[in-house]
Parts: sequence; C-alpha cells; structure tokens
Amino acid sequence: MNQKAMTKEIPKAPQNFEELILRLNAIVGKSIETLAKNYSLTVPVSPLHGKGFVGELMEICLGATAKNKSIPDFPDLGLELKTLPVDSCLKPLESTFITYAPLDNIRFLTFERSSLYAKLKRMLFVVILATRELNYAERKVLGYFFYTPEPQDLSQIKGDYEEIYEQITTGNIEQISAKYGTIVQLRPKCSNGRDLTRCIGPDGKNIQTRPRGFYLRRTFTAELIERYLQKKAM
Repeated sequence: MNQKAMTKEIPKAPQNFEELILRLNAIVGKSIETLAKNYSLTVPVSPLHGKGFVGELMEICLGATAKNKSIPDFPDLGLELKTLPVDSCLKPLESTFITYAPLDNIRFLTFERSSLYAKLKRMLFVVILATRELNYAERKVLGYFFYTPEPQDLSQIKGDYEEIYEQITTGNIEQISAKYGTIVQLRPKCSNGRDLTRCIGPDGKNIQTRPRGFYLRRTFTAELIERYLQKKAM
C-alpha cells in the first residue's frame, strides 16, 4: 500500500463537543511524528525550523477552520484552540499567544468587542510534552482541558486589556513592557523585524511600530493546569 493511500482525509469541523472530544481522545498519547504521518506531513527537524507546526497539526487533527482569522478556531462551537508545551513536571515552557492586538483605528474598541475577548471566553488547551531531551518528532500529546474564564479571571483580563490600551491610545506603546498585565501581556509579534504597522505616537501623530500580540503569561497557564488537576482529583 503506498503512502498516498494510507493518508487520512483531513477532518471537517466537528459538529458538536461530543465529536470534538472523540477526536481529542484519539490523539492523546500519540507523538507528533505519528500524527503527522497520518496526513503525509513532514515533521520539521527542530522547533527553530518548525515554529507553529504543532499548532497547525492540532488544527488539522481536530478540524479547526478559523486559521489566522480573529475569530475562535472552532467558530460553530465558539472555541479557541491552543497548544501548551510543558516539561515533565507539567510546567508550561512558554507564554501562550492568543491574538494580534489592533493598533490603528482603535478609538471605539472595547474589551467586550475585541478579538481577545472572543478567543478567551472559551478555550481548549492541548498539552504537549516538549522536554529538551525529546526530539521534535517525539513530542507527544499528554492530554487536554477546557477553560472558561471565571468572573475574577475575566475581571483581571479586562483590567490588563484596559491598562495596556490606555498606554496605546495615549501614544505610549513603546513604553509598554512585559511587566504590564497580570494575566495578559502585550509583546511584539511579527515574522521579522521589518514588519511595521501604524499606531499613535507620543505627539498624537501616527508612527510606524512593530505589530503586537496578546499573550497569556506562563504563570497563569501553570495555574490553569493546577486547577484542572485539582478538579480531576475530586
């Protein structure tokens, strides 16, 4: 049997959460190499060469359809998908990118109308074992959990958002550091240093600056894992 004949058909968007959970359970315990082979995909040799590959692979396996749009990955379910690389102690290895932050024409933008809120209000985290001793292809899916912000989380996230945008709208974007935000932080997000976008400058005139993205802090995703494990143990 040739490889083309063995290739699985790419799943369509799941119709409901039950169908999605069946797909999730089918990938738990599988390595990145095994899952990639199902769709005749070549695994990059290293994280440096394969930035974003695991996330894209999970989208294929689970039937996410939004791609890079500013809407949840599963629009019909109102669900955002994120991979969460962890070490052997289940500690997140990096902050989690959520969405790009609009920097132009933001006068009437509110948290409730933002892409950040749209993506954060219901999330699916797929946990990936990504310890240094593993080759990239040997990384594997450890499990998954769903997250809907509790009222105190949502209040803090909104506070982070408003603090950050107060700086942006007053022309102080270049003063925003990773120290801003308890749960959500703003960081440069671009494929190379030449990418620029328009934003308000200190004197109220437009300037060119690097695109920015909203990220969940590692400390917060670590807390989410702890919450999940505590509920599972009950």
